[in-house]
Amino acid sequence: MAQYQALYRQWRPRTFAEVVGQEHITRTLRNALLTGRLVHAYLFCGPRGTGKTSTAKILARAINCLAPREGEPCNECANCRRILAGNSLDVLEMDAASNRGIDEIRNLIEKIPLGPVEGRYKVYIIDEVHMLTQEAFNALLKTLEEPPAHAVFILATTEPRKVLPTILSRCQRFDFHPLTVKAIAGRLQEVAAANGVEVEPGALSLLSRKAAGGLRDALSLLDQILATGTRGPVTAGQVAVTLGTARLDTLLALTGALATGDGAGVLHLVDKALASGIEPQRLLEDLLDHTRNLLLLKVDPGAGSLTGLLPEEVEQVAAQARQFDHHRLLDLIERLQQGGAALRRSNQPRVILEMTLAGYLVAPGPSLEELSRRVAKLEARLAALEGPTPGRARERVAARNPGEGNRPPVAPGSRADAGGQEREKSGLLEAPGEGFPGGQTRVINRWELQQAAGRDRAGLAGPETATGQETSSPASPELELAAVQERWPEVLAAARRESIRLQAFLREGEPVAVAGDTLTLAVKADFHRGMLEQPGNRQKVEKALAAVFGRPLKVVITSGRPSPPGDTGDTLTRLVNFFGADKVEIKD
Repeated sequence: MAQYQALYRQWRPRTFAEVVGQEHITRTLRNALLTGRLVHAYLFCGPRGTGKTSTAKILARAINCLAPREGEPCNECANCRRILAGNSLDVLEMDAASNRGIDEIRNLIEKIPLGPVEGRYKVYIIDEVHMLTQEAFNALLKTLEEPPAHAVFILATTEPRKVLPTILSRCQRFDFHPLTVKAIAGRLQEVAAANGVEVEPGALSLLSRKAAGGLRDALSLLDQILATGTRGPVTAGQVAVTLGTARLDTLLALTGALATGDGAGVLHLVDKALASGIEPQRLLEDLLDHTRNLLLLKVDPGAGSLTGLLPEEVEQVAAQARQFDHHRLLDLIERLQQGGAALRRSNQPRVILEMTLAGYLVAPGPSLEELSRRVAKLEARLAALEGPTPGRARERVAARNPGEGNRPPVAPGSRADAGGQEREKSGLLEAPGEGFPGGQTRVINRWELQQAAGRDRAGLAGPETATGQETSSPASPELELAAVQERWPEVLAAARRESIRLQAFLREGEPVAVAGDTLTLAVKADFHRGMLEQPGNRQKVEKALAAVFGRPLKVVITSGRPSPPGDTGDTLTRLVNFFGADKVEIKD
C-alpha cells in the first residue's frame, strides 16, 4: 500500500504563478531573472505557511533551469527534476533549527568555494535562520559579504527581528504576507473539487478563518475533514465538530445572552458548548474573535470584508452589534484577553471561563447614558463655580497675642510678603506670636499639623485655629466619608478606564477619612501601597476621583485606619509641647 501524501505536499506550488497571495514577491523575482539582476543573498520572512520555502525552491530551480520560460522554471529538464526530487548536488537545504551551531556553519562554509556540478549556481537554502547562534551568525557574515560568484543564499525565517542587522543589511529582503480568507477559500475550493468533494461556503469560510492566514494550515485542516469520509457536502457544522471549534450560531447565542444580562443563559450555553467537545481555551478564543468582529461592525457597518465572514454571516453579526455600545464591547474584549491569560496558567479552565463571562455581567462598565449624566453633572458644578472668586486668604495658626493687631500690614507683592506667598502655595502655615523663640514666626507643614491635631476626619479645607477661629470656607460643600464609600465602585470603574492594574491596586484600598480636599486611603498590602504611592499612579487615582466627584481631591495613602477621635491623649501632649501650654485651648 502506497503511503498517502498530505495535501499541502501534493499542492505545493511548482512555479511562481502557482504561489497564492504573494504576487508582490513572485513578480519581482521573475523580473530579476529576466533582466539578469540576480543578487547573491535573499531573505524571505513572514508567518508560517505563507510560501517562503516553496518560493525558495522555485527560485533555485529557475536559477539552474536549462529551459526557463519567462522567468519560470520548466520543471521538466534534468536539473529541475533533480531539484524537485531533492537529490541535486547544486541545491543544499539546511534547517537552522537543528543545525544552529558554529560547527555546522563551518562545514557549510568549507563547501561554498566548490563550484556547481550540474547547473550554473550553487544555491544554499537555510530555513529558520533566526535559530542560528551568535557565533554561527558571525561565521556566516564574512561569506555573505563576499561570496563566490557561483553561490546564492536564500535565508527563510518567521522572526526577522532575531536576525543580526549585519546579516539583514547584506540580503535582499522579501516580506510574505498572511493570506486573506478569500484567497485561502479559493484555493481550498480548488483542492476539494480536484478530490471530488463538495464543501459548502460556510465550511470553507470557517476553515479559512481558522488557518489564520496560512495556506499550509488550511490544507492540513481540509485534509483532516476529508479523512472523516463524510458523504455529501461538507457543512460548517461538520467542520466545527471535527476541529472542536464553536459555530457562529453558538457564538451569537453566547454574546446575545451577555448583551441582555442573562447570566443563567450564558452558563447553560457554556455547558452545552463544552459538552460538545469544545475546549475552554478554544471557546474563549472563538469568543474573542467573534467580539472583535462585533466591534468592527459596530464602528463601521461596512467593514464586513475585514471579518472574513460570508455576506449572510456579516448581516447576523452586524445586527447583534447594535445591541452593544462601544464601551461594553471593549470591556468584553479586555476581559476575554485577561481570561485567556489566566486560563493558560490554571488547572481549572472551565472555572476561569465561567468567571470571565460572569464577571462581565456582574461588573458592567458605564453606559453612554451614564457617562452623559456624569458629564452633565460635572458641567453644572463647573458653571456654579464660574465668575469672579475672591483670592485665597492666607491661612495662619492664630496665637493669642495682644500686640498682633498693632503690627504694620505687609504690602502684597513686597519682599516681606514673598516668603509668605511661597509658603502658602506649598501648603505651609505660619504660627506667629508670643512663646516662640526670639518672637520669630515658626513655619509648620499643614498636613503635619492636621495629623498632630487629629483633625483629619473634620477636614482642613477651612482649618480651625488653636483658639477656635476659622478661615474662609470653600465654595463647594464638604465631602462626607459616607458619600465617598457609597460611590467607591464608581471610582474603581473610573480607575479601570485609566489602567486595569491601577484598578487592581486600588481594590486593596479603603477610604477611611475625608478632610476637605484630602482623602485618606488605607492600604494594608505593602506591594499595593507602594505601587499607589508612585507619582504616576497617584495622579491617575486623583484624576479618577475628580471624574467621579467633580472636584479635585488629594490622596494620602496610609497602612491602616487613623486613630479613633476619642484617642486624644498623645495628640494633646504633642500640641502642648509644640505650641506651649498658654497657646492651646481645648473645646468639647
